[in-house]
Amino acid sequence: MTDRSSSSDSTADRGSKDQPDGRPHSGKPPGLGEQFGRTRSALFGLISAHLKLARAEFGEIGGEIKRAAALGGVALMLLFLAGMLIVIGLLLFLGEAIFGSIGWGLLDGTELLLGSAALLVLAVIDLGWGRAFSALVVALGVGLVVAGLLAVDWPYVSHHYSGMPAAVVLAVVGGVVLIGVLGLVLGSAFGRGPAILGLCVGVFCGLLLGLLASAGTGPRVAAAMGVSSLLLFWPIVAAVFVFRHGIDTAKLRNRFVPVQTIETTKETIEWVREQMPLGRKS
Repeated sequence: MTDRSSSSDSTADRGSKDQPDGRPHSGKPPGLGEQFGRTRSALFGLISAHLKLARAEFGEIGGEIKRAAALGGVALMLLFLAGMLIVIGLLLFLGEAIFGSIGWGLLDGTELLLGSAALLVLAVIDLGWGRAFSALVVALGVGLVVAGLLAVDWPYVSHHYSGMPAAVVLAVVGGVVLIGVLGLVLGSAFGRGPAILGLCVGVFCGLLLGLLASAGTGPRVAAAMGVSSLLLFWPIVAAVFVFRHGIDTAKLRNRFVPVQTIETTKETIEWVREQMPLGRKS
């Protein structure tokens, strides 16, 4: 019994003298190299633990960012669809409420959006506020002429004035003359050939407009056609104002190219070459 306890005690004493890493303790204090190795191992272990923690946290943050981006993208898409629904619904509602049909709202709304896009493109090229306003005034005049021609109740005139059966003919002639002259004026801004083409197109459109007016469209259809003509001719007249004198490509290039910076850089390069010995010899 005594021998076993003594042997177990000696084993415990030896175990207590072992180093933390399992190696037997030599009984001597660790040297400088050994202490440095232990410190380095502890430092690397600490750095590795921090890196693992940071990697885990960044992984969780990345997942949250992806989730937030997905939800935000869906929210923006829904807002965009809601905006489109509001705009389209408003245009259709106005067409029904003002002109008596959602078809007019669809037509005038489409012309409004396409015309606005065309005006923005022309503004990038060379369309100022003055030209845009002048084009609006001309287009407004066209719209008033079209609306006035269609607003006249030509069948009523023909029915109550039997001595004037030519009221329908007058409607056609009025449309041909008014729209034909307008096409001639717009086409003449580009030369004789375009003027003749504009006259022909204007006469044809005026003929169709006169035939439509002779049927007695009513005030709501007349107003809808007037607004449609205004929205159609506004970008057309604005394009005529922009292109009739040609596009100044140099001015357009200067707006989008850093010409002064390029020229200054070239002058600086030439000055540096002149200051260099090889540059002066040449």
